[in-house]
Amino acid sequence: MRIDAALSRARAAGRPIVVPYLLVDRRRARGLDATVRALAAGGATALELGFPFSDPIADGPVLQAAATRALRHGTRWADLLAAARTASRTLPTAVMTYANPVFRRGLGPAMDALAGAGATGLVVPDLSLEEAGPWSRAARRAGLSLVLLAAPAVSAGRAARIARRSRGFLYLVSRYGTTGRSGAADAPDLAGLVRSAHRAAPRLPVLVGFGVRDAATARAALGCGADGVIVGTALEELLGAGAGPDGVARWLARLTRGADPSVRAGRGVRRSSEPSAEA
Repeated sequence: MRIDAALSRARAAGRPIVVPYLLVDRRRARGLDATVRALAAGGATALELGFPFSDPIADGPVLQAAATRALRHGTRWADLLAAARTASRTLPTAVMTYANPVFRRGLGPAMDALAGAGATGLVVPDLSLEEAGPWSRAARRAGLSLVLLAAPAVSAGRAARIARRSRGFLYLVSRYGTTGRSGAADAPDLAGLVRSAHRAAPRLPVLVGFGVRDAATARAALGCGADGVIVGTALEELLGAGAGPDGVARWLARLTRGADPSVRAGRGVRRSSEPSAEA
């Protein structure tokens, strides 16, 4: 299933969307299928598959160190394509990569390769709204949903413009700085940004990332009206500590169940996925 369809289906059913971020590392290639299946068993709606980059601007210390290790052990573009082929057999998959690796290969050829490997979404953290035009056209031709990011300090009007251009979902960054820091969101009005995005693109799921690592932080993001969350650093810490598929599945199941108000309340009716009247 395509990632846009999977997220829209979960949203329509009132299920919180949970998208783990998994960094590609060729040393983990043999265990990748089992890890992705464990994430699916734990309640993942889809997967964000990250390509390691030497100069990340959004990754915190844990993901930076993991990317450095992956590159030192020879992880290359071909490993990303192989990982996408494996992962997309189990979960709808978006690829996260910085712009430079795509530029090196050309927008069209790079996106065709990703789509041919089974990816249906593309997240580019250092791509601005003003530069997104050629990327959007190339992604559309390849059959990829180009996901744009909105930063914490963005105005409501700009959040709306980004939402209208984004496809698959809107990646709403909840804090300044890099991934991995816990605590309350830095965005002065995260709920207001979610409402602006929902008004501008009512059918587009809004997912919150940065700082989401457990059920409590996931609930906080969902409490702002977001449709789901992206969780990456906590998963990388778990894998780095040697957790196997069973441990990964249990960890994500706790996060997924704890983030879903209908499960925690023991009710059969889930949180409505529709925007509020003011949205």
